[in-house]
Amino acid sequence: MESKTRQRQVLMVEDTVSVAALYKSYLNPLGVAVTVVGSGAEALAFVKDTIPDLILLDLRLPDMTGIEVLEAVKRDYGDVPVVIMTAHGSIDVAVEAMRHGAKDFLIKPCEADRLRVTVNNALKEEEQKEQGSSSKQGGAQYQGFIGNSLPMQAVYRVIESAASSKATVFITGESGTGKEVCAEAVHAASPRNDKPFVALNCAAIPKELIESELFGHVKGAFTGASTERQGAVELAHQGTLFLDELCEMDLDLQSKLLRFIQTGTYQKVGASKTNTVDVRFVCATNRNPWQEVQEGRFREDLYYRLHVIPVSLPPLRERGDDVLEIAHALLALMSLEEGKNFSRFSPEVLTLFKQYHWQGNVRELQNVIRNIVVLNNGEEVTLPMVPPPINNGGVKIASSTGVVSESVLDEPQVQQTTAQQAVVSQPVFSQMVDKSQVEPLWVVEKRAIQAAIDACDGNIPRAAGLLEVSPSTIYRKLQTWQEAQG
Repeated sequence: MESKTRQRQVLMVEDTVSVAALYKSYLNPLGVAVTVVGSGAEALAFVKDTIPDLILLDLRLPDMTGIEVLEAVKRDYGDVPVVIMTAHGSIDVAVEAMRHGAKDFLIKPCEADRLRVTVNNALKEEEQKEQGSSSKQGGAQYQGFIGNSLPMQAVYRVIESAASSKATVFITGESGTGKEVCAEAVHAASPRNDKPFVALNCAAIPKELIESELFGHVKGAFTGASTERQGAVELAHQGTLFLDELCEMDLDLQSKLLRFIQTGTYQKVGASKTNTVDVRFVCATNRNPWQEVQEGRFREDLYYRLHVIPVSLPPLRERGDDVLEIAHALLALMSLEEGKNFSRFSPEVLTLFKQYHWQGNVRELQNVIRNIVVLNNGEEVTLPMVPPPINNGGVKIASSTGVVSESVLDEPQVQQTTAQQAVVSQPVFSQMVDKSQVEPLWVVEKRAIQAAIDACDGNIPRAAGLLEVSPSTIYRKLQTWQEAQG
């Protein structure tokens, strides 16, 4: 009983006196005893004398590194929870510290609520351990994300730290890693969560229309503009504007976007007056934005204006057991949607999922689970139910007779097979070909593009993904062919 009521002891290792005093004042409402020391040696001496309930450890100390202090604490007093405190630029080091046994990390400067919540959660977890409780704080879900791997914990902490600010968040990551989910998480954790979240995919809109989509237009601004239209910036007033695939934006529009970010004012297409709105920007790209700057496709001044708080989403193959947690969640959801009884995976399937490289990341996993649930019945997902390429190491696009393999990965893969078969089956690729059968390359290209678009039910961005080109490339070619016909 005494252990429940005694005052909890927190050791704060922070060499900047003013920062330590501020953070100590933040913790006053929790009723914990906070001792502040300014060096690693003092910290280790204190722990040797009095084992605290929690250590708040700055990574930068005058006499030794925070990692060295952490290693010493874990070696000699392994049960003491340690929360790392670090600046934005040291997030990778903080993740490394968690690999060495740190419980959590905070990004400095740290707000009072964030510090209190982190300390409170850490102390509660230790209390539950002491009482033998098996419950788990926080679970494996966070604002739409599933999984609690170290790389994702780093992402969660950045979101929590950045959410309350108006600073622009710039999300990078491979296709399918959840960039829009991340943007929505930033919005949901921010004070703007009761205001609009507006997403604009810069790659899915022809460059001739994207300015209108972004800023809106007045009636008669161009052919077909029969009514006045609100743009994304106006719809997102007081909320969050998410610009996906930002590096696809035309350079001319980038300059207008920069002016809008700097002044908060914009003009609708065809209008003479300016309007003012208040929006918080979140941007995303699956490219390397700095490389785009160096190669002249993205304005350097816009890059520096938007690249304030970078968030790099890890690919699924680097997220450890997260793939299994996501797979179980998807199986439950899709079984419910499809009226099936699946509830578990066989051990062989779980092993396979952990070993597979998941080039398409979470989106590929979603498609695989959907394929399994739709095409099979039962309670357990077994190895024969898993479609290629996962269970055989490769994909059959088309056989020599032109017959598509019946066992396919998912709907997008069926589409890819159809589109590629349209090209592969043409006489131009045969070794024995008559000259009269040879077609101009643009004709073959047009057939392949049209096959991909048909297979994707008219979804041009998805067709572009299958053909591994930019959507703007397809829009440009379609426009060229249409003008040639006209």
